[in-house]
Amino acid sequence: MPPTPVPDAGTQGDAGTRSDAGVTDDAGTPDSGVAEALPCEKTQGVCAGARRAMVDGAYEPVCTARSYGADYEATETLCDGLDNDCDGVTDPATWADVAPMQWAPYSSMVDSVPVDGGFLVVVSDRPGQLQLLRLDTALSLVGTTVIPVATGVDPATAAQLVRTSRGLALFYSIQGSTSDSTQGRLLPVDEQGAPLTEPPGVLIFEQPAKYAPARMAFSPDGGHGLVTWVSSAPATGDARELLGMMVDADGQVLSEPRVLFLAEQERGSLFGPKVLGLGDGSFVVLAVEGAGVADEERIRLRRYDSSLSLLGEERTLTTGYASTPRLLLSPPTPESPSGEPMLLLRATGVANPLLQQMRALFSDGALETLTPTTPSESAWLGATVTSRGLQVAWMSMRYTPVPGQDTFFNYEGRLWGRSPSGVVTDWTPGALAMPLHRHAEWVLMHELPGSWMGALLMNATDNPRSYTLRSLRYCAP
Repeated sequence: MPPTPVPDAGTQGDAGTRSDAGVTDDAGTPDSGVAEALPCEKTQGVCAGARRAMVDGAYEPVCTARSYGADYEATETLCDGLDNDCDGVTDPATWADVAPMQWAPYSSMVDSVPVDGGFLVVVSDRPGQLQLLRLDTALSLVGTTVIPVATGVDPATAAQLVRTSRGLALFYSIQGSTSDSTQGRLLPVDEQGAPLTEPPGVLIFEQPAKYAPARMAFSPDGGHGLVTWVSSAPATGDARELLGMMVDADGQVLSEPRVLFLAEQERGSLFGPKVLGLGDGSFVVLAVEGAGVADEERIRLRRYDSSLSLLGEERTLTTGYASTPRLLLSPPTPESPSGEPMLLLRATGVANPLLQQMRALFSDGALETLTPTTPSESAWLGATVTSRGLQVAWMSMRYTPVPGQDTFFNYEGRLWGRSPSGVVTDWTPGALAMPLHRHAEWVLMHELPGSWMGALLMNATDNPRSYTLRSLRYCAP
Protein backbone atom coordinates (compact mmCIF):
# COMPACT_ATOMS: atom_id res chain seq x y z
CA MET A 1 0.00 0.00 0.00
CA PRO A 2 1.49 3.39 -0.95
CA PRO A 3 2.21 5.84 1.83
CA THR A 4 -0.52 8.29 2.84
CA PRO A 5 0.04 11.63 1.04
CA VAL A 6 0.95 14.66 3.15
CA PRO A 7 0.29 18.31 2.17
CA ASP A 8 3.03 19.78 -0.03
CA ALA A 9 3.80 23.40 0.96
CA GLY A 10 5.23 24.04 -2.48
CA THR A 11 1.91 23.73 -4.34
CA GLN A 12 -0.66 26.48 -4.61
CA GLY A 13 -4.33 26.63 -5.41
CA ASP A 14 -6.14 28.92 -7.76
CA ALA A 15 -5.00 32.57 -7.79
CA GLY A 16 -2.27 31.89 -5.27
CA THR A 17 -4.31 30.05 -2.60
CA ARG A 18 -2.92 26.89 -1.04
CA SER A 19 -6.08 24.81 -0.60
CA ASP A 20 -7.34 24.04 -4.10
CA ALA A 21 -9.18 20.70 -4.09
CA GLY A 22 -7.86 20.06 -7.58
CA VAL A 23 -4.18 20.02 -6.51
CA THR A 24 -2.66 16.59 -5.84
CA ASP A 25 -0.76 16.42 -2.56
CA ASP A 26 2.90 15.37 -2.35
CA ALA A 27 3.31 15.68 -6.09
CA GLY A 28 6.80 15.85 -7.45
CA THR A 29 8.74 14.71 -4.36
CA PRO A 30 11.28 11.88 -4.53
CA ASP A 31 9.08 9.64 -2.34
CA SER A 32 5.83 10.24 -4.21
CA GLY A 33 6.67 8.31 -7.31
CA VAL A 34 5.72 11.40 -9.41
CA ALA A 35 8.25 13.28 -11.55
CA GLU A 36 9.48 16.55 -10.03
CA ALA A 37 7.65 19.65 -11.23
CA LEU A 38 9.44 21.49 -14.04
CA PRO A 39 10.29 25.22 -13.74
CA CYS A 40 7.77 27.70 -15.13
CA GLU A 41 8.27 29.66 -18.34
CA LYS A 42 8.61 33.05 -16.61
CA THR A 43 11.56 33.46 -14.29
CA GLN A 44 11.66 37.15 -13.35
CA GLY A 45 9.84 39.22 -10.75
CA VAL A 46 7.28 37.41 -8.63
CA CYS A 47 7.71 34.36 -10.93
CA ALA A 48 11.31 33.75 -9.87
CA GLY A 49 11.79 30.14 -8.78
CA ALA A 50 8.22 29.09 -9.59
CA ARG A 51 7.50 25.49 -10.58
CA ARG A 52 4.41 24.09 -12.22
CA ALA A 53 1.47 23.42 -9.94
CA MET A 54 -0.36 20.10 -10.23
CA VAL A 55 -4.04 20.42 -11.06
CA ASP A 56 -6.35 17.38 -11.28
CA GLY A 57 -3.41 15.01 -11.23
CA ALA A 58 -1.31 16.74 -13.91
CA TYR A 59 1.14 19.61 -13.99
CA GLU A 60 0.04 22.83 -15.65
CA PRO A 61 1.26 22.76 -19.27
CA VAL A 62 1.51 26.58 -19.15
CA CYS A 63 2.01 28.20 -15.78
CA THR A 64 -0.76 30.40 -14.43
CA ALA A 65 -1.37 32.13 -11.11
CA ARG A 66 -1.70 28.64 -9.59
CA SER A 67 2.03 28.25 -10.15
CA TYR A 68 3.24 31.86 -9.92
CA GLY A 69 1.34 32.88 -6.78
CA ALA A 70 -1.10 35.47 -5.54
CA ASP A 71 1.00 38.49 -6.66
CA TYR A 72 1.08 37.38 -10.30
CA GLU A 73 -0.83 39.28 -13.02
CA ALA A 74 -0.86 38.33 -16.69
CA THR A 75 -1.04 42.09 -17.43
CA GLU A 76 0.38 44.28 -14.71
CA THR A 77 -2.07 46.72 -13.12
CA LEU A 78 -0.85 46.99 -9.53
CA CYS A 79 1.36 49.80 -8.21
CA ASP A 80 2.98 47.74 -5.44
CA GLY A 81 6.74 47.73 -6.02
CA LEU A 82 6.65 44.24 -7.59
CA ASP A 83 7.17 42.94 -11.11
CA ASN A 84 3.74 41.32 -11.20
CA ASP A 85 3.78 40.16 -14.84
CA CYS A 86 7.38 38.92 -14.62
CA ASP A 87 8.71 40.83 -17.63
CA GLY A 88 11.62 42.38 -15.76
CA VAL A 89 9.93 45.79 -15.35
CA THR A 90 8.43 46.82 -12.03
CA ASP A 91 5.28 48.99 -12.11
CA PRO A 92 5.75 50.08 -15.75
CA ALA A 93 4.81 53.60 -16.77
CA THR A 94 2.50 54.03 -19.76
CA TRP A 95 2.72 56.86 -22.31
CA ALA A 96 -0.03 57.62 -24.82
CA ASP A 97 -1.05 60.30 -27.31
CA VAL A 98 -4.32 61.82 -26.09
CA ALA A 99 -5.28 64.31 -28.79
CA PRO A 100 -3.78 66.54 -31.50
CA MET A 101 -3.89 70.31 -31.02
CA GLN A 102 -3.98 73.08 -33.60
CA TRP A 103 -1.50 75.33 -31.76
CA ALA A 104 0.81 75.33 -28.75
CA PRO A 105 -1.10 76.78 -25.77
CA TYR A 106 0.61 78.60 -22.90
CA SER A 107 0.22 77.27 -19.37
CA SER A 108 -2.66 79.72 -18.74
CA MET A 109 -4.55 78.17 -21.66
CA VAL A 110 -4.86 74.58 -20.39
CA ASP A 111 -6.44 73.18 -17.24
CA SER A 112 -7.96 69.94 -15.92
CA VAL A 113 -10.18 68.72 -13.08
CA PRO A 114 -11.40 65.34 -11.82
CA VAL A 115 -14.98 64.47 -12.80
CA ASP A 116 -17.18 61.41 -12.47
CA GLY A 117 -15.40 58.54 -14.22
CA GLY A 118 -12.23 60.41 -15.11
CA PHE A 119 -11.06 63.92 -15.93
CA LEU A 120 -12.04 66.94 -17.96
CA VAL A 121 -9.36 68.95 -19.78
CA VAL A 122 -9.84 72.38 -21.36
CA VAL A 123 -7.49 73.42 -24.17
CA SER A 124 -7.40 76.80 -25.90
CA ASP A 125 -5.58 76.06 -29.14
CA ARG A 126 -7.66 77.79 -31.82
CA PRO A 127 -9.42 81.12 -32.45
CA GLY A 128 -12.93 81.49 -31.10
CA GLN A 129 -13.23 77.98 -29.68
CA LEU A 130 -12.32 75.94 -26.63
CA GLN A 131 -11.84 72.16 -26.63
CA LEU A 132 -13.15 70.20 -23.66
CA LEU A 133 -11.64 66.71 -23.65
CA ARG A 134 -13.14 63.90 -21.57
CA LEU A 135 -10.62 61.35 -20.31
CA ASP A 136 -11.20 58.14 -18.39
CA THR A 137 -9.28 57.13 -15.26
CA ALA A 138 -6.49 55.72 -17.46
CA LEU A 139 -6.19 59.14 -19.19
CA SER A 140 -7.55 57.82 -22.50
CA LEU A 141 -9.72 60.13 -24.60
CA VAL A 142 -13.42 59.19 -24.57
CA GLY A 143 -14.99 62.32 -26.04
CA THR A 144 -14.54 65.94 -27.15
CA THR A 145 -16.80 68.98 -26.93
CA VAL A 146 -15.95 72.11 -28.92
CA ILE A 147 -17.42 75.29 -27.42
CA PRO A 148 -17.69 78.49 -29.49
CA VAL A 149 -16.67 81.34 -27.21
CA ALA A 150 -16.22 84.46 -29.33
CA THR A 151 -15.15 85.80 -32.68
CA GLY A 152 -11.65 87.08 -33.25
CA VAL A 153 -8.27 86.05 -34.56
CA ASP A 154 -6.73 84.90 -31.26
CA PRO A 155 -7.45 81.97 -28.93
CA ALA A 156 -8.69 82.53 -25.40
CA THR A 157 -5.64 83.61 -23.37
CA ALA A 158 -6.92 82.07 -20.12
CA ALA A 159 -8.95 78.89 -19.71
CA GLN A 160 -9.83 77.31 -16.36
CA LEU A 161 -12.24 74.75 -14.97
CA VAL A 162 -13.66 75.77 -11.59
CA ARG A 163 -16.14 74.18 -9.20
CA THR A 164 -18.98 76.30 -7.86
CA SER A 165 -21.85 75.45 -5.53
CA ARG A 166 -23.91 74.88 -8.69
CA GLY A 167 -21.39 72.54 -10.31
CA LEU A 168 -18.58 72.77 -12.81
CA ALA A 169 -17.96 75.97 -14.79
CA LEU A 170 -15.55 77.18 -17.45
CA PHE A 171 -13.80 80.50 -16.85
CA TYR A 172 -11.97 82.05 -19.78
CA SER A 173 -10.70 85.40 -21.03
CA ILE A 174 -10.71 86.44 -24.66
CA GLN A 175 -10.76 89.47 -26.94
CA GLY A 176 -13.52 91.84 -25.88
CA SER A 177 -15.91 94.08 -27.77
CA THR A 178 -12.95 95.83 -29.42
CA SER A 179 -9.62 94.44 -30.58
CA ASP A 180 -7.90 96.28 -27.72
CA SER A 181 -9.99 94.89 -24.85
CA THR A 182 -10.22 91.68 -22.82
CA GLN A 183 -13.35 89.99 -21.50
CA GLY A 184 -13.63 87.46 -18.71
CA ARG A 185 -16.61 85.08 -18.88
CA LEU A 186 -18.09 82.20 -16.87
CA LEU A 187 -19.94 79.34 -18.57
CA PRO A 188 -21.51 76.45 -16.58
CA VAL A 189 -20.80 72.97 -18.00
CA ASP A 190 -21.75 69.45 -16.96
CA GLU A 191 -19.39 66.63 -15.94
CA GLN A 192 -19.05 65.65 -19.61
CA GLY A 193 -18.05 69.17 -20.66
CA ALA A 194 -21.31 70.11 -22.37
CA PRO A 195 -22.47 73.74 -21.83
CA LEU A 196 -25.50 74.10 -19.56
CA THR A 197 -26.34 77.55 -20.90
CA GLU A 198 -25.84 79.15 -24.28
CA PRO A 199 -22.20 80.13 -24.97
CA PRO A 200 -20.37 82.46 -24.58
CA GLY A 201 -21.61 82.62 -20.96
CA VAL A 202 -21.88 85.40 -18.36
CA LEU A 203 -19.70 88.48 -18.85
CA ILE A 204 -17.78 89.07 -15.60
CA PHE A 205 -15.41 91.88 -16.57
CA GLU A 206 -14.13 93.82 -19.56
CA GLN A 207 -10.72 95.49 -19.42
CA PRO A 208 -9.61 98.10 -21.98
CA ALA A 209 -6.36 96.27 -22.75
CA LYS A 210 -5.35 93.46 -25.08
CA TYR A 211 -4.08 90.12 -23.69
CA ALA A 212 -4.64 91.13 -20.05
CA PRO A 213 -3.76 88.03 -17.94
CA ALA A 214 -6.64 86.75 -15.76
CA ARG A 215 -7.19 84.05 -13.14
CA MET A 216 -10.07 82.82 -10.99
CA ALA A 217 -10.71 80.62 -7.95
CA PHE A 218 -13.77 79.69 -5.91
CA SER A 219 -14.05 79.10 -2.20
CA PRO A 220 -14.05 75.41 -1.18
CA ASP A 221 -17.84 75.52 -0.71
CA GLY A 222 -18.22 77.04 -4.18
CA GLY A 223 -20.46 79.87 -2.98
CA HIS A 224 -18.24 82.77 -4.05
CA GLY A 225 -15.29 83.25 -6.34
CA LEU A 226 -12.52 85.79 -6.80
CA VAL A 227 -11.61 86.76 -10.34
CA THR A 228 -8.42 88.74 -10.92
CA TRP A 229 -6.99 90.41 -14.00
CA VAL A 230 -4.03 92.63 -14.87
CA SER A 231 -4.64 96.15 -16.14
CA SER A 232 -2.66 95.53 -19.33
CA ALA A 233 -0.46 92.99 -21.06
CA PRO A 234 2.88 92.78 -19.19
CA ALA A 235 4.79 93.04 -22.48
CA THR A 236 3.56 96.62 -22.90
CA GLY A 237 5.32 97.69 -19.69
CA ASP A 238 2.23 99.38 -18.25
CA ALA A 239 0.62 96.48 -16.38
CA ARG A 240 0.70 98.46 -13.17
CA GLU A 241 -2.43 97.14 -11.43
CA LEU A 242 -3.88 93.77 -10.51
CA LEU A 243 -7.63 94.13 -10.13
CA GLY A 244 -10.12 91.79 -8.47
CA MET A 245 -13.83 91.28 -8.06
CA MET A 246 -15.95 88.85 -6.02
CA VAL A 247 -18.76 86.98 -7.80
CA ASP A 248 -21.30 84.32 -6.84
CA ALA A 249 -21.71 80.85 -8.35
CA ASP A 250 -23.67 82.34 -11.27
CA GLY A 251 -21.00 84.95 -12.02
CA GLN A 252 -23.05 87.81 -10.59
CA VAL A 253 -21.08 90.61 -8.94
CA LEU A 254 -20.86 90.53 -5.12
CA SER A 255 -18.30 93.31 -4.76
CA GLU A 256 -17.21 95.94 -7.23
CA PRO A 257 -13.76 95.72 -8.85
CA ARG A 258 -10.88 97.11 -6.82
CA VAL A 259 -7.11 97.25 -7.05
CA LEU A 260 -5.54 94.32 -5.19
CA PHE A 261 -1.92 95.14 -6.06
CA LEU A 262 -0.21 98.23 -7.44
CA ALA A 263 3.28 97.99 -8.95
CA GLU A 264 5.83 99.57 -6.61
CA GLN A 265 8.93 99.59 -8.80
CA GLU A 266 9.38 102.52 -11.18
CA ARG A 267 9.66 100.24 -14.20
CA GLY A 268 7.78 97.32 -12.69
CA SER A 269 4.95 95.39 -14.32
CA LEU A 270 2.60 92.94 -12.64
CA PHE A 271 2.04 89.53 -14.19
CA GLY A 272 1.42 85.87 -13.41
CA PRO A 273 -1.63 86.31 -11.13
CA LYS A 274 -2.57 83.30 -8.98
CA VAL A 275 -5.60 82.84 -6.69
CA LEU A 276 -6.24 80.16 -4.05
CA GLY A 277 -9.47 79.72 -2.08
CA LEU A 278 -9.10 78.79 1.61
CA GLY A 279 -11.39 76.84 3.91
CA ASP A 280 -12.56 79.93 5.82
CA GLY A 281 -13.80 81.62 2.63
CA SER A 282 -10.80 83.91 2.24
CA PHE A 283 -8.34 83.94 -0.68
CA VAL A 284 -4.59 84.12 -1.16
CA VAL A 285 -3.68 86.30 -4.14
CA LEU A 286 -0.24 86.21 -5.74
CA ALA A 287 1.28 88.65 -8.22
CA VAL A 288 4.80 88.75 -9.64
CA GLU A 289 6.43 92.12 -10.14
CA GLY A 290 9.41 92.49 -12.45
CA ALA A 291 11.09 95.12 -14.55
CA GLY A 292 12.11 93.03 -17.54
CA VAL A 293 13.89 90.00 -18.92
CA ALA A 294 16.65 88.53 -16.72
CA ASP A 295 15.89 90.94 -13.85
CA GLU A 296 15.09 89.88 -10.31
CA GLU A 297 11.41 89.37 -9.54
CA ARG A 298 9.34 90.03 -6.46
CA ILE A 299 6.65 87.53 -5.51
CA ARG A 300 3.93 89.45 -3.67
CA LEU A 301 1.34 87.65 -1.54
CA ARG A 302 -1.78 89.08 0.06
CA ARG A 303 -4.83 87.58 1.73
CA TYR A 304 -8.36 88.91 1.23
CA ASP A 305 -11.64 87.97 2.90
CA SER A 306 -14.93 87.32 1.08
CA SER A 307 -15.70 91.05 0.95
CA LEU A 308 -12.26 91.82 -0.51
CA SER A 309 -10.93 93.39 2.69
CA LEU A 310 -7.19 92.93 3.17
CA LEU A 311 -6.26 90.51 5.97
CA GLY A 312 -2.92 91.07 7.69
CA GLU A 313 0.31 92.19 6.05
CA GLU A 314 1.66 91.56 2.58
CA ARG A 315 4.44 88.97 2.22
CA THR A 316 7.14 89.69 -0.38
CA LEU A 317 9.93 87.41 -1.65
CA THR A 318 12.74 88.42 -3.99
CA THR A 319 13.62 85.70 -6.50
CA GLY A 320 15.50 85.23 -9.73
CA TYR A 321 13.95 85.72 -13.15
CA ALA A 322 11.08 83.38 -14.14
CA SER A 323 10.55 81.73 -10.75
CA THR A 324 7.12 80.51 -11.98
CA PRO A 325 5.45 80.36 -8.53
CA ARG A 326 2.47 78.11 -7.77
CA LEU A 327 -0.06 78.16 -4.92
CA LEU A 328 -1.37 74.91 -3.42
CA LEU A 329 -3.19 73.74 -0.34
CA SER A 330 -1.00 71.52 1.83
CA PRO A 331 -2.20 68.06 2.87
CA PRO A 332 -4.90 68.22 5.59
CA THR A 333 -3.88 67.90 9.23
CA PRO A 334 -5.94 67.60 12.45
CA GLU A 335 -5.17 71.27 13.12
CA SER A 336 -6.06 72.30 9.57
CA PRO A 337 -8.57 69.88 7.99
CA SER A 338 -8.74 71.89 4.77
CA GLY A 339 -4.96 72.38 4.51
CA GLU A 340 -2.84 75.51 4.60
CA PRO A 341 -1.61 77.58 1.65
CA MET A 342 1.86 76.72 0.40
CA LEU A 343 4.10 78.16 -2.29
CA LEU A 344 6.20 76.25 -4.83
CA LEU A 345 8.73 77.90 -7.14
CA ARG A 346 12.01 77.34 -8.92
CA ALA A 347 15.25 79.03 -7.86
CA THR A 348 16.98 80.34 -10.97
CA GLY A 349 20.27 82.09 -11.55
CA VAL A 350 22.24 79.42 -9.69
CA ALA A 351 24.60 76.72 -10.98
CA ASN A 352 22.26 73.91 -9.92
CA PRO A 353 18.61 75.01 -10.24
CA LEU A 354 16.32 73.99 -7.39
CA LEU A 355 12.62 73.52 -6.83
CA GLN A 356 11.63 75.11 -3.53
CA GLN A 357 8.60 75.20 -1.24
CA MET A 358 7.41 77.46 1.54
CA ARG A 359 4.71 76.98 4.17
CA ALA A 360 3.39 79.45 6.76
CA LEU A 361 3.20 82.09 4.04
CA PHE A 362 2.10 84.94 6.27
CA SER A 363 4.15 84.19 9.39
CA ASP A 364 7.65 82.79 9.73
CA GLY A 365 7.69 80.47 6.71
CA ALA A 366 10.98 80.20 4.81
CA LEU A 367 11.93 78.69 1.46
CA GLU A 368 13.11 75.08 1.68
CA THR A 369 14.71 72.95 -1.01
CA LEU A 370 12.29 70.42 -2.45
CA THR A 371 14.63 68.87 -5.00
CA PRO A 372 17.51 69.82 -7.31
CA THR A 373 16.88 69.76 -11.05
CA THR A 374 19.09 69.26 -14.10
CA PRO A 375 21.95 71.78 -14.39
CA SER A 376 21.81 74.19 -17.34
CA GLU A 377 18.18 73.34 -18.08
CA SER A 378 14.92 75.12 -17.28
CA ALA A 379 12.49 73.23 -15.05
CA TRP A 380 8.79 73.91 -15.63
CA LEU A 381 6.85 72.80 -12.61
CA GLY A 382 3.61 70.88 -12.12
CA ALA A 383 2.31 69.77 -8.73
CA THR A 384 -0.73 68.45 -6.91
CA VAL A 385 -1.57 67.34 -3.39
CA THR A 386 -2.88 63.77 -3.21
CA SER A 387 -4.08 61.44 -0.47
CA ARG A 388 -0.44 60.38 -0.12
CA GLY A 389 1.05 63.88 -0.02
CA LEU A 390 2.67 66.34 -2.42
CA GLN A 391 3.38 64.98 -5.90
CA VAL A 392 5.63 67.05 -8.16
CA ALA A 393 6.62 66.72 -11.81
CA TRP A 394 8.63 69.02 -14.01
CA MET A 395 9.64 69.36 -17.63
CA SER A 396 13.39 69.92 -17.81
CA MET A 397 13.98 71.83 -21.08
CA ARG A 398 17.02 72.95 -23.02
CA TYR A 399 17.50 74.98 -26.19
CA THR A 400 18.82 72.90 -29.10
CA PRO A 401 18.96 75.01 -32.29
CA VAL A 402 18.41 73.26 -35.60
CA PRO A 403 19.41 75.13 -38.79
CA GLY A 404 16.37 76.15 -40.81
CA GLN A 405 13.87 75.17 -38.10
CA ASP A 406 11.33 77.50 -36.51
CA THR A 407 13.08 78.67 -33.33
CA PHE A 408 9.96 77.96 -31.24
CA PHE A 409 10.57 74.25 -31.93
CA ASN A 410 14.27 74.31 -31.00
CA TYR A 411 13.67 72.72 -27.61
CA GLU A 412 13.82 69.28 -26.13
CA GLY A 413 13.52 67.91 -22.64
CA ARG A 414 12.78 65.17 -20.17
CA LEU A 415 9.97 64.68 -17.68
CA TRP A 416 10.91 64.11 -14.03
CA GLY A 417 8.75 63.32 -11.02
CA ARG A 418 9.15 63.40 -7.26
CA SER A 419 7.02 61.21 -4.97
CA PRO A 420 5.89 62.26 -1.47
CA SER A 421 8.73 60.15 -0.02
CA GLY A 422 11.29 62.20 -1.96
CA VAL A 423 12.13 59.64 -4.68
CA VAL A 424 13.01 61.38 -7.97
CA THR A 425 12.45 59.45 -11.23
CA ASP A 426 13.10 60.22 -14.89
CA TRP A 427 9.84 59.23 -16.59
CA THR A 428 10.92 60.13 -20.13
CA PRO A 429 10.00 57.31 -22.56
CA GLY A 430 13.41 56.25 -23.81
CA ALA A 431 16.98 57.46 -23.91
CA LEU A 432 16.31 60.40 -26.24
CA ALA A 433 14.82 63.67 -25.04
CA MET A 434 11.29 64.58 -26.14
CA PRO A 435 10.76 67.21 -28.90
CA LEU A 436 9.19 70.32 -27.38
CA HIS A 437 7.79 73.72 -28.26
CA ARG A 438 8.79 76.90 -26.43
CA HIS A 439 5.32 77.00 -24.86
CA ALA A 440 5.62 73.48 -23.36
CA GLU A 441 6.03 75.05 -19.93
CA TRP A 442 3.31 73.12 -18.16
CA VAL A 443 2.55 69.75 -16.63
CA LEU A 444 -0.97 68.92 -15.40
CA MET A 445 -1.11 66.28 -12.65
CA HIS A 446 -3.81 64.09 -11.12
CA GLU A 447 -4.07 61.22 -8.68
CA LEU A 448 -5.34 58.01 -10.30
CA PRO A 449 -6.87 54.92 -8.64
CA GLY A 450 -4.57 52.36 -7.05
CA SER A 451 -1.61 54.58 -6.09
CA TRP A 452 -1.01 55.58 -9.73
CA MET A 453 -0.38 59.15 -10.86
CA GLY A 454 -1.23 60.83 -14.15
CA ALA A 455 0.51 63.66 -15.99
CA LEU A 456 -0.54 65.59 -19.10
CA LEU A 457 1.93 67.56 -21.22
CA MET A 458 2.63 68.74 -24.77
CA ASN A 459 5.10 67.43 -27.35
CA ALA A 460 5.63 69.27 -30.65
CA THR A 461 7.58 68.90 -33.89
CA ASP A 462 8.26 71.35 -36.72
CA ASN A 463 8.66 68.84 -39.54
CA PRO A 464 5.99 67.64 -39.76
CA ARG A 465 4.29 70.47 -37.85
CA SER A 466 2.39 68.91 -34.96
CA TYR A 467 1.27 69.65 -31.40
CA THR A 468 0.19 66.67 -29.32
CA LEU A 469 -1.36 66.40 -25.88
CA ARG A 470 0.26 63.34 -24.26
CA SER A 471 -0.46 61.42 -21.09
CA LEU A 472 1.73 59.52 -18.68
CA ARG A 473 0.47 57.02 -16.14
CA TYR A 474 3.10 56.14 -13.55
CA CYS A 475 3.42 54.52 -10.14
CA ALA A 476 4.07 56.90 -7.24
CA PRO A 477 3.01 55.29 -3.94
